[in-house]
Formats: sequence, structure tokens, C-alpha cells
Amino acid sequence: MTFCVKLSSFAGSRHLLAGIDVDNLLAFLAMLGMLRSIEAEEPKWRPRVVWAPGPWRAWLELDAPVEDQDAIAAVITTGLLAISRRLEQYRPRTDDGVSFTDVNFTREEYQKAAKHARESAHEMNSDTSSPAHLASCLASEWPLKGDGSPMAGPLVMMFGQGHQHFLSRYFDVPTAGADAHDTRASGDKFAAIAGGVRRALFSEWRRVDESQGFRWDPEDDQRYALRFGNPSKAGAANTEDGANRLATLGFLSFPSFPSSRPTSRGASRRREGVSFIWPVWTVPMSLVGIEALLSHPDLMSGEPGRVRSFGVAEIYRARRVSNGKFMNVTRATPMAPCEVSDAEQVRSLRG
Repeated sequence: MTFCVKLSSFAGSRHLLAGIDVDNLLAFLAMLGMLRSIEAEEPKWRPRVVWAPGPWRAWLELDAPVEDQDAIAAVITTGLLAISRRLEQYRPRTDDGVSFTDVNFTREEYQKAAKHARESAHEMNSDTSSPAHLASCLASEWPLKGDGSPMAGPLVMMFGQGHQHFLSRYFDVPTAGADAHDTRASGDKFAAIAGGVRRALFSEWRRVDESQGFRWDPEDDQRYALRFGNPSKAGAANTEDGANRLATLGFLSFPSFPSSRPTSRGASRRREGVSFIWPVWTVPMSLVGIEALLSHPDLMSGEPGRVRSFGVAEIYRARRVSNGKFMNVTRATPMAPCEVSDAEQVRSLRG
């Protein structure tokens, strides 16, 4: 079956997102972070993304005749730094004022942090970029783990293993190397961050950066097999710095919800483990539209035919896997229509 993308002329601009591979979770999160940053800084641009086949390539559409990718990267970086610094003000802390380094709250500690975040959301007049939204992405109040503590969100894949601390990185990585208060396109530090953002979005990844990642890139999975030396001695794999910065905002599109079992947008928890599921769409779509698709039950069950009317051409799934004490994620592959939901599996077993 052939999928066509309607590219009618309009007064805006289009840009190939050469760095956004369709099968890479980190790239998908970075793309969502890009949209969130543009919407925060230049909402009149009305950013949207559309996928074109042969192979799948993502395109950024703007309702503005902006052709300079450096200018776009500067706007994205400004929004990124502004949102990240706003979230940093509500970083979860203990009663003694010590910052949490990992998502290892007690139930009471999480409830206190979430309440503080919810109160701040009203003051900031913000929704999906607010501290309250971040709190829902980190964990949920139900169900609880066996020890009575909240269960971390599925994208939280570090809990101190190998001195890798999720919350420390989440608040440090986006603004690393930036001036304390500058969020505008001035200075060498800002230019360096914006340059990394531009490369992550508009160029194929070279992974030459030594900055800290979140284990969302399949290339972070370094195993002993097929390697001459011990990967632990080689240190963490090089990464794409700009992608990790943007992905911290893409993380905000994956909240967890209190339910009878662990439930998160865009993630499936089954007996075989956690999977991350996202669509490939052939009509220009904004961030809110993409997030709505990530919550669609037919998308989560891998039924592209039932969501084709929304412009969905394929559904991709990446599995979260364990490599010793570390978590990693695989390259995503298209889901076959025969892959049924949990409910359908139960019905078939019952006859």
C-alpha cells in the first residue's frame, strides 16, 4: 500500500528533520520537545510535523516564511531554556531542602511534591509544560509498588545504577553550559547549545558528544557480546547533546495516570515488559494532536486500520529491555495488525 502526503503550497516554510529517525525513541522525544519549545516561544509559527514515505522522513512545517535553520534553532533553544528553568524552580526536595537525585520517593514525599507542583501550575497559567505535568510523568499515586512507594513512569530508566541518576540529569542536562539567566540568542554559550539543537534536528546524527543521556537512544545499549573490550571501562556511549536536551521536554508528553494497573500515555505494560508505541502520520500535526494519538486505544493495540482516518500510516513499537543492572530501549519496528491488545488476548483465552 502506498501512502501519499499532500504538500499543497502555503505561505509558511518546511524543513527536513534529517536527524529524526522514525525508529529511535530519543529522536521521537526530541521532536516532541522541539514542538513544545516553538509553541512556547513563537506560538504564531504554529509548528507541525508530517512524515513522508520512502523511507519515512519527518518534516517541520511553520506558518512563517522562516528559511534560516539557525534562526529556528535559536527560537527552539530559547523556549527550551525558559521551560527548563521554570521546571527547575519546583525540583522535588526533601523536608531538609535536599534535592532528590532519583525517582525514589515515598508516597508521602511524592504527594507533597505533586501538591506543590499543582499549586504552581495555577500561578504560572501553564498546562503541559508545568511542574504539575512533570510530576505526573515521573510517577503516579496508584498503583503502588510492594514497598508502598509510587511506581516510576516507564521512561524513567535510571535509578542510580552506575552513578546514573535520572532526576539529577533531567534538571541538569537541558541548561548545561548556559548562562544562569540568559535565554536569548546572545553569547557563545547560547550559540553552542543552539548549534547542538540544530544538528540534532536538521542533520544526521554523528553522536560525537560526551554529554549525559537518559538511555532512550538504542545506541546506549552497550553489551559485552560482539565487543573486544569491556564496555564498562569504555564509559558511556557518545550521544547527540541537542537531542537529549530536547527530549527532556518530549518526556512531558508521557504522563502516568492512577489506575488499577500501571498506565502511561504512549507506553504499554504487558507480561513481556514495557514497550513504547508511537504513530507515523501523513498529515501535518501539532503537539496536541500527536499527544491525543498517543492516548488512542486503537493506536496502543497496534491497529493502524482503525486510526487511518486520523492520517496514521504505521505504528512503531520499541521495547524496554534489561542489560544486567541497566535498562535500555530497542530500535522500534512497525507493529503488525495481528498484534492484539491485552483485552483481546484475555477474550481469546476465555474462548
